Amino acid sequence: MSIESPCQKACVVALCVAFPLASAPAQTIPPSYGHDFVTIGAPGNRGVTPFEAPDWDFDRFGTFGDVGYRYRITRTEVTNAQYFQFINLYFNTPGTLRDGGGLGTGIGVDGFDPQGDPILFISQGAEHAPADPTWQFAARYMNWLHNDKGTRLEDFETGVYDTSTFGVDPNTGARTDQVSRSPGARYFLPSFDEWTKAAHYDPDRYGSGQEGYWYYPGGSDDPLVSGLPGEPGAETGVGQDPPEYFLSFPVASFPDTDAPWGMLDASGGVSEWTETVLEPFRPDRLRVVAGSDTIDPFGTLLSDRLDDIRARLRSRHGFRVGSVVPAPGTSLVLCVGLSAACIGRRR
Repeated sequence: MSIESPCQKACVVALCVAFPLASAPAQTIPPSYGHDFVTIGAPGNRGVTPFEAPDWDFDRFGTFGDVGYRYRITRTEVTNAQYFQFINLYFNTPGTLRDGGGLGTGIGVDGFDPQGDPILFISQGAEHAPADPTWQFAARYMNWLHNDKGTRLEDFETGVYDTSTFGVDPNTGARTDQVSRSPGARYFLPSFDEWTKAAHYDPDRYGSGQEGYWYYPGGSDDPLVSGLPGEPGAETGVGQDPPEYFLSFPVASFPDTDAPWGMLDASGGVSEWTETVLEPFRPDRLRVVAGSDTIDPFGTLLSDRLDDIRARLRSRHGFRVGSVVPAPGTSLVLCVGLSAACIGRRR
């Protein structure tokens, strides 16, 4: 078959260039490492409006929830069982920081082995409850995943967040913690925008193709109904008594209360760390905390709301894993674009 138009010739050239490039190793989605991820699409979505978040200070902070790329986030918070593998390795690696903030509520120390290393355990019944360490240890968990679950000191302390920055300036008293993830991070603590989009954003909120945000998690504009797991009509465990003091119910205890993207447990469980520093100019660099606690009796009225924003420093909260979704290779995009142009011109 002859090639008649210059555009068709350009397409053939593009294909010839693209195919050799496509033989190089393609970008792949990072391993899940036992986590259940959901993918958040609709890149370039708009942010929250004053109508949707009436109590948010737009003049001071601007909008939020807009994300210009696809990404993944774990369907539930990281559990004690998932976190235990990390913290057990970390506490038994020479040179690491054996700080109690790394344990959280459901993990403890049961003596020491002959080498002087701590023997850790998970409280009975807390295996599938959310882990709740400090922000700094949640950040180390991301380093560990990014470094393919390595066992060297640097696998815990660098990669996504440089833990050598974690501390306080002795002259000013200001926190020196790295504010956001390093370039090239494969795993990370979700930003507040990423968390909000996963929990509240719906591409069809106001009808087919009409994007927007729900005021409460689970695709609802009304407070969720509190109750025990499995109880008819129960949508969240906020205000209920979990099996043990300060332990939440297991993750995914309310499987029908899911966000449009499939994320669970935005309500109840534990409130969650995000990567975002709400006011970077403040010396304490408080991190935004999202979602509500099971033990908070007012969670469904306050902490579940789209416009309820809180910031914390040293307290303990749960967390999710964010992860990248690689974009298509440049050669493939170029080839597809030129082909589409040729088709259009022929039409």
